[in-house]
Amino acid sequence: MYRTDHVIPRLRMRSLGQTARTGTARILLSVVTLVAAAATTAGPGLAAAAPAPIPPAPIRPAPAPPPPSAGGLSPLLANTTFGSVGVVGGAIPGGGPLTITFGPNPHVGLDAGCNQHGGRATTVGDQLLIGSLISTMMACPPPRSGADRWLARFTSVPLRWHRVGPVLTLASPRQTVILTERAPAR
Repeated sequence: MYRTDHVIPRLRMRSLGQTARTGTARILLSVVTLVAAAATTAGPGLAAAAPAPIPPAPIRPAPAPPPPSAGGLSPLLANTTFGSVGVVGGAIPGGGPLTITFGPNPHVGLDAGCNQHGGRATTVGDQLLIGSLISTMMACPPPRSGADRWLARFTSVPLRWHRVGPVLTLASPRQTVILTERAPAR
């Protein structure tokens, strides 16, 4: 059968026929046949071979936290003041902010927007331990009235701390507070 809309010269048809008889063409035809057979037999239950897995990147251990000083507070925290800029996992009643001042070892002062609190703080590795706090006893109007209770709950457990430059994060099992360092008062 010849197509009338596309004429192939006879000489060209003969050369194609001669090429098909060569060994290269037979190999190419065999490969195409095998690929076509594999494509038609692969159904929903058969999957193509998966690519080789990419090996994971090498795991580097995290840098060790600085050792505690003789008084029990890390030198990265001693004599600094931080103010909160955000809380993940809830909010400070009344909006805070949480202000935390680390004095000479091991004193710490805290304020979440109502009363001022003071006590002792120590660091052990990446854990910040704040002991019993004493506080002023001012009555605060709502919504700041819950700030002292929030602060007591937040500091009642060991907090994970991490400092990078002027940013300090304090994390309890339920909340993370992000703080930035404030210039010392003059």
